[in-house]
Amino acid sequence: MEMASSNPRSVEDIFKDYSGRRSGIIRALTYDVDDFYALCDPEKENLCLYGHPNDTWEVTLPAEEVPPELPEPALGINFARDGMNRKDWLSLVAVHSDSWLLSVAFYLGARFNRNERYRAGIVCKCQILLIYV
Repeated sequence: MEMASSNPRSVEDIFKDYSGRRSGIIRALTYDVDDFYALCDPEKENLCLYGHPNDTWEVTLPAEEVPPELPEPALGINFARDGMNRKDWLSLVAVHSDSWLLSVAFYLGARFNRNERYRAGIVCKCQILLIYV
């Protein structure tokens, strides 16, 4: 699997990485939706939707390396495709993709020291999440 690698070294780099990946996923689920739908054949193995930092997307098998370089997106997005209404299936993929984008951003931000994490707002967001759990 050829994935666009990213090694953000600042808060701004993580934001650019997140924005590029998000743009790629949005493109897959909107402009390229027919191509995306066709690639998610339920007869294939567990497929994942990857957004890349360069605003592109890819449907492929999950990374074979253990542990993977980044958190993995939802596995098996193709299995529910024919069993659901198309719009509902795309919404489900979008929700899983959104969660994956946040997990990648948090994963990349975990390398930062306390001051950098605070600057990124990660500490504040975690505290807010803990209040509501």
